[in-house]
Amino acid sequence: MVCLRTLLRLALPSALLTFAVLAVGCTDGGANPPSTAGAGGASHDGEGLPCEVSELLAARCQSCHSSPTKFGAPMPLVTRADLIAPLFGGQGTVGELSLERMKADKPMPPPPNERATDAEIAAFEAWVDVGMLAASAAEECGGGGSGSGGAGPGCTPDLAVTPLAAFSMPEDEIDAHICFGIDVPASDVARHITAIVPRIDNEAILHHLLFMQAPKSVSPDPAPCDVTASDWKLLYAWGPGTPAYVLPEEAGFPLAAGETGHFVLQVHYNNLKGLAGQVDQTGMDLCTTTALRPHDADIMAFGGMQFTLPPNAASELTCETTVPVIPGLPLTVFQAWPHMHTKGASLTTAIDHGGSTEVLADVPNYDFDYQVTYPATGKLNAGDVVRTRCGWQNDTGKSVPFGENTANEMCFNFVTYYPRVELAQWHWLLPAATAECQLVTK
Repeated sequence: MVCLRTLLRLALPSALLTFAVLAVGCTDGGANPPSTAGAGGASHDGEGLPCEVSELLAARCQSCHSSPTKFGAPMPLVTRADLIAPLFGGQGTVGELSLERMKADKPMPPPPNERATDAEIAAFEAWVDVGMLAASAAEECGGGGSGSGGAGPGCTPDLAVTPLAAFSMPEDEIDAHICFGIDVPASDVARHITAIVPRIDNEAILHHLLFMQAPKSVSPDPAPCDVTASDWKLLYAWGPGTPAYVLPEEAGFPLAAGETGHFVLQVHYNNLKGLAGQVDQTGMDLCTTTALRPHDADIMAFGGMQFTLPPNAASELTCETTVPVIPGLPLTVFQAWPHMHTKGASLTTAIDHGGSTEVLADVPNYDFDYQVTYPATGKLNAGDVVRTRCGWQNDTGKSVPFGENTANEMCFNFVTYYPRVELAQWHWLLPAATAECQLVTK
């Protein structure tokens, strides 16, 4: 594995020159349906809850805070008894904490789920303020929300990407980031990946997933990995509520004929409740086709790589990359993965066409614990300026440099696009590595 700093130290002197020249001249046991990612919440009758409260919890919370809970959620939010329960080790009730989290700057439910509306929060707050009284026995509610699930892929998966070995979560460990290398045997015929469907095994401890493509085999043994290698390209990031990933009809991720496919699955596990005997073998199901689509899809990174955050300060980095004259223009962007580390607070990316603007990402309340991919729409033409702004809150007494460890920081928006840039000198990190950036401390 080549670390990010080593690769760029070797590659960037020539890459910078090249880019400058281009710019001026040239479910269970694998049986869950695709919507298992967030369609959830056990069935319930909202025991003791007013209709507005019951419907809010069903629509916004119970894809994780069901009974039993899923995806590392610490408590159910299904009945009045759940809400009036005292907080473990603290003051107040679960209902009061739920209200606080709905109103927070980084609110629950987390992305990609839509946060509760002002009206929903106001109704919930009014109920909490009067003491979370039980609903009248005569009150009859309509159907509750369906949680935060997404649509299925519209295809039948034909390729399973599953870790060879299951991971056993230690009872005394709260968080674990585990990587599995997974190889897909070579096929005699070239194929395109057209959809990626999470196949969730253990909902009790799973938190989120990153699914990446690698240029060579990675060890299949489950191993801790807080960071990812710079030559692993992210195809899909999933969290509860994220739908199956369906590529546009014009493009697919290529699987070349006669070549083994190399993938990496990074899984974030959360065992906040200290459950014993938890084992997981979550994987991905792929829809593929031999009727190749017009274009290969690929990834490129916008943002910046040369910065250091000052201590005890809020900072904002603005980075601009001008699109050079390259083969295949215009490039169509259709997915975005904003990525910073634990001090990240906000990230936006927009394309300036010199008179009009297309937004590729707008995450005003970035949260490292909830990283998912977002649909994006944009066209990249020569001369367009891609502008990415990253904001951080560094509350430590130390400067924080750019770097791949979680103690460092990043400012990346990894976008998926087509057609793939076919240049020998091209590297997918080049747009970020060559960006002009300015850091402002607030």
